Amino acid sequence: MTTGAAVAAIAGSTGIAGAAEYELKMSSMFPSTHFVQTLALEPWAEKIEERSDGRINVTFFSAGSSFGDATRQFDQVRTGVVDFSVGIPAIPRGRHQRIVLVELPFTVPDAEVGTCALMKMKDRFQPDFPGAHILSLTVTEPSAAHTVDEIETLDDLAGMRMRTPTPAITAMLEEIGATPVGMPPTEIYESVERGVVDGNIMPWGPVGAFKLHEVLNYHLDAKINPVSMYILMNQDRYDAMPEDLQAIIDETSDEVFANWGKWWAETDQQAIDAAKEAGNTIIPMSDEDRAAWRDRLQPVINTYLEETSGLPGEDAKALYSDIRETVKTCD
Repeated sequence: MTTGAAVAAIAGSTGIAGAAEYELKMSSMFPSTHFVQTLALEPWAEKIEERSDGRINVTFFSAGSSFGDATRQFDQVRTGVVDFSVGIPAIPRGRHQRIVLVELPFTVPDAEVGTCALMKMKDRFQPDFPGAHILSLTVTEPSAAHTVDEIETLDDLAGMRMRTPTPAITAMLEEIGATPVGMPPTEIYESVERGVVDGNIMPWGPVGAFKLHEVLNYHLDAKINPVSMYILMNQDRYDAMPEDLQAIIDETSDEVFANWGKWWAETDQQAIDAAKEAGNTIIPMSDEDRAAWRDRLQPVINTYLEETSGLPGEDAKALYSDIRETVKTCD
């Protein structure tokens, strides 16, 4: 094993072999086996190496490595500790106040439309990421309501203790009459088994990843809210590179990451299939019902924009209105 390979192994990272003019580090909050790395990041890095004639090499530091902490992804790339980072804007909460507006209930219908809207508006979200160059913004497929007991509508969550992912969903659950309970995704399975919570609001992907279909038997496929994600590059590092390499990074990012909608949908479907195989019940929600829920929750959304977003109320309302209008152009 070469010295470089030994260092990479110790760090818990994977890389593309070979000497390069620019040895760049990418940190990610996801495991190296997650589709974000295997389907997206690794092919992206390979294309960049190929198109740069080997002048650029990317080494990955995934979850479990020294740079894999989900709460540190933005700070690492902003300060130049790593050259690229992959993270979720809602972790930690309150940091990226603009982009998380796309996560408000019933704002986007699916990952493809939501991703399209974010990329069309990426300059509007740049203030969320000072010191970083945006390569890609995306959202997961919107979440479903997953419960132990049978439900037919969101109103059936009344009286249940539901794990909540965000303040906006907390407000939605309170409007319904449910009791929101905050906890990390890693604690949901055991909490359901112990009767601490009766259900969970979450996209299908992590339901499959954490095998929650083993303890949550009913799934209202309501498409409530997605989770946003970013891929960033340190701005100083980007600015210091030759223009031809900047172009390769940008063009390759646009090309490869155009597939986010397909990837999110496919991985969600795998989780849905696993739930069906386990004998779970999946209840669809119509577009008409979603529209009715959006109208019903508008006061909740307005309160979030005015009081909770962390932005001046009028600024938050204007940005959210523009997100909604951009979503229409992508749908």
